Amino acid sequence: MRLGERLKYGLIPARLYMSHLVRKHLRRGDPELWLLPAVVPRNKIAIDIGANKGVYTHVLGGLCRAVHAFEPNPKMFAILSRPGALPQNATAYRVALSDSGGRAELIVPKHKGYFSDQHPSLNPRKKSEGHGVVHVETQTLDSYGFTDVGFIKIDVEGFETAVVQGAAETIRRERPILLVEMEERHTGEPIEAALARMQQHYGLSGYFLRDGRLLPVQDFHPEQDHRKPASRARYVFNFLFRPAELAPLDASRLVLRPPRRGRR
Repeated sequence: MRLGERLKYGLIPARLYMSHLVRKHLRRGDPELWLLPAVVPRNKIAIDIGANKGVYTHVLGGLCRAVHAFEPNPKMFAILSRPGALPQNATAYRVALSDSGGRAELIVPKHKGYFSDQHPSLNPRKKSEGHGVVHVETQTLDSYGFTDVGFIKIDVEGFETAVVQGAAETIRRERPILLVEMEERHTGEPIEAALARMQQHYGLSGYFLRDGRLLPVQDFHPEQDHRKPASRARYVFNFLFRPAELAPLDASRLVLRPPRRGRR
């Protein structure tokens, strides 16, 4: 950590810092945060894969019975799990989820001589950038045997295919709703192929947000929405997946409301 970070995390109480961070992300972060109250099952558990500092963990903590947050980056895990930082119904794991158990290299990008708080990944394509390496424990989500899983969020910077493969049994047994970050620039795989695999292999229906409206993935335009968007605001990289056996979402009636913070 830089000196300023040490002072910030040492002087500002964890609960106050997280409250500020959640409000900041609700104003300027992923619009999908506003979507969560409308789609997350309240009586089940949620799993936050790639939790970082815990913004999604906190929001999910206010919506679900319990949250399990996975974050392998030691710096981010220290922030996520410091006393008072987590909701009372959340548990944090310093583990990288993958398609197998063992050890792996977590690639952490560098910027101006410092390690970045964002974008660490097990994705080997990240080695093309300036980076550092941390050796971390890997496990499959299936190995934890979680039950009553209603929602899974995955943000692993291009490693989502391996994470989903390691969660295949859980997805097929529990039939959760998933929110997955998927970017062609991280994987090199056409975004159409990645979306088709998620839907066809796991029996899911896909949706995405554009201009605050939830749309079926059939309305997704790879060029305008992903490869060559007119603006950063138009760039779509988060996708919602629901079990295909559920009734389709009536997006015209969906009202996005601000979520609460995690339970204390």
